Amino acid sequence: MDVLDKVDITCDQTLVETDKVIKVSDFLDKPNIKKYFYALSKISDEKKLKIVFSLIAQESLCVCDIAYILDCSIATASHHLRKLYDENILGREKRGKMVYYFIKDNDLKELFAQLNK
Repeated sequence: MDVLDKVDITCDQTLVETDKVIKVSDFLDKPNIKKYFYALSKISDEKKLKIVFSLIAQESLCVCDIAYILDCSIATASHHLRKLYDENILGREKRGKMVYYFIKDNDLKELFAQLNK
């Protein structure tokens, strides 16, 4: 058990460190950070995260592949893919009779690409 689990970890007094708060507020107000907030809010459930992580590991996948990875029906996988496509997170490309999905949002792709290194 961690030592902090045994004690009250709240502050005994209220003291706002203004310089730190201003620095964090400025950081959170940056346009690129707001783009990440928006993009991440669109993939906040486990299935959508698995789709995005799968597309980081493998540049493009078809709905059949995604359904197998998610252990769900093709209809369920299609629903999640459609939501991500509608939010401009994913793009899609038809190759013959197959449709392949890929990460369209470059900011999100760059952010998560760090995980694949």
